[in-house]
Amino acid sequence: MNKTHAFAILAPVPEMHLVSGLEAIAAQIDSDELSPGQLPKIALGSMAFELFGEAEQLRAGKAIDVFIYASHSQAEQPLNSEVTWQGVYIGYVGSRRGRYPSKSIYRPRSTASDSPVWAVFWELQQLEPLKTPIPIGNLRGRNKKTNYPSRFIPEGPMLIEHPLVKRAGTSR
Repeated sequence: MNKTHAFAILAPVPEMHLVSGLEAIAAQIDSDELSPGQLPKIALGSMAFELFGEAEQLRAGKAIDVFIYASHSQAEQPLNSEVTWQGVYIGYVGSRRGRYPSKSIYRPRSTASDSPVWAVFWELQQLEPLKTPIPIGNLRGRNKKTNYPSRFIPEGPMLIEHPLVKRAGTSR
């Protein structure tokens, strides 16, 4: 699937769900659940249905890079917030009474105790920790003129300018 670099997604995800997501991916690879050529994925719940609807319109069928802030981390956090994980957004599905409507193999096991309150589930492939963290202060909201403050902590998913694309007229 082709990727768009017109924008990206910045999302906070509890660290335990990221680690458990890697386990879900490994379980999919070891199972017979995947069709030939299908990449494993995880599904994460969100109430941000408007944001994901906007992302769907903007992406024109292309995948979107996702930069993840590992929230609720057990490790000591740096003073200035950092993105420490990445993945590729491939789409979203509406919930069924707050629950994921597809196979549970796509949900991180750590989410089993979540209350059924999600409006949508966004699907992510190629989840992995970043080799070099990206300071959130280097990121900028989509169509915004300035970067986020260095200590900014995202409280929900948001659309951002792609951090790996140099914009004309900027000095990033």
